[in-house]
Amino acid sequence: MKQDFSAIMDVGHNRGMTVPEQADKRRALVAKLLARKAAPQGVTPVPRDGGPLPCSHEQRRIWLAQQSDPGAAPNVTLGVALSGPLDLARLAGAFAALIRRHEVFRTTYTEVPEQVVHAALPAPLEYLDLAGLPEQAALDLALARSGERFPVGTGPLLRLTVFRVGHEEHRLFLVCHHIAADGGSLGIVADDLAALYSGLDRPEPQIQYADYAVWSVRRAETRIEERLPYWTELLSGAPGPLFEGGGDRGERAGATAAFRVGRETVDRLRRLGDGATTPFVALCAAYLTLLQRMTGRRDLVTGIVAASRTRRELEQVVGTFVNMLPLRVALPAGQGFAALLTQVREAAAGALANEIPFDTLVSRAGVARIPGVHPVFQTSFIHRDDPRPPATWEGLTARVWDHEVDDAALDLMLTATPRGDEYELAFTGKLDRFSAGQVKELPVVFRGLLDELR
Repeated sequence: MKQDFSAIMDVGHNRGMTVPEQADKRRALVAKLLARKAAPQGVTPVPRDGGPLPCSHEQRRIWLAQQSDPGAAPNVTLGVALSGPLDLARLAGAFAALIRRHEVFRTTYTEVPEQVVHAALPAPLEYLDLAGLPEQAALDLALARSGERFPVGTGPLLRLTVFRVGHEEHRLFLVCHHIAADGGSLGIVADDLAALYSGLDRPEPQIQYADYAVWSVRRAETRIEERLPYWTELLSGAPGPLFEGGGDRGERAGATAAFRVGRETVDRLRRLGDGATTPFVALCAAYLTLLQRMTGRRDLVTGIVAASRTRRELEQVVGTFVNMLPLRVALPAGQGFAALLTQVREAAAGALANEIPFDTLVSRAGVARIPGVHPVFQTSFIHRDDPRPPATWEGLTARVWDHEVDDAALDLMLTATPRGDEYELAFTGKLDRFSAGQVKELPVVFRGLLDELR
């Protein structure tokens, strides 16, 4: 169903009602989260005999989704701009060493699914000389490559493209299947690739992703029975798809529109709440307000990210650690934004304290499945960390190469990324649901909404 946004900004301000304090409940949830984080470290290496190893729940979720829809798991991408005399042979050697260093880049997946770690897999590197053309040509090619699919059964699951855009000007663009890495892993990959190119010594990883997979499956088994009732109750009577109708052609083509707001805008929203409010809570509440105005729905479920990289020994492990959780919030008529902030804060704390693998949640919490529709939620809100500056490349000057990826796994996604004194807010809409023009209009609408909330 194509959406008409023309009336969104005309809806009156919601003020007045407050939500009763639930301090005891919040303290209990916080204590539960802190206790989980403080639990003894337990990820240790498992024997390698060349045979299959279990997949993590994160890998299994991606593998299962891809069986019915090859585009269900968008790739992750990394862009680095390099100025100076780039040594291509040296770069190729560093890329091959990166794949040797991280087992997950030498892993394929069986039909069970299980993962098989290989002694070696190719390190595909492509060089394209675009000198004399506008840099937009490289960006366009990067966008096209970001949507290419990888064969999980045979590998390899990543590809590095080098674009020469001028004299001693190159752009590196890494594309990786999401089953092998998540966005949080790309900082590790970028640092390792720079160090390997520069000839710096790096200690060998003591833990690989397959070790985490074995540990995490065992951990989940002890938690699911305890936490499943929370989700069964939360999702009882949950609303149907937020954006009804549409093509449902199974396509993942999307359009992205981004804009920036000052941190002072986010801080102002935070101060509207009762007590400590994080940027995640403030922006997620504003996003839910937008969804309510777009659809008229007052019972909303959106997806949020729970990162499983909570152990010190996992800090330098490359893999997919992202688990999606539903966030269900009611927005009754007349409720003020301050009350919504409290609801979002408590809903997020409850979801994180009761985290279980999303595939288990869907299969065992009585969730209705509709063919061609993402289960439980069709929208998501993602808050990223402030990106680190590129690592040092010997003899080169490096900076982040910003690029746009329009691969849409859900109907509508909002990604918030702090960048210095600003926040970058990027909407990605699925073109089965929205026109490209409607997606481009969302930043204007959302900026107006942020200014309106007082």
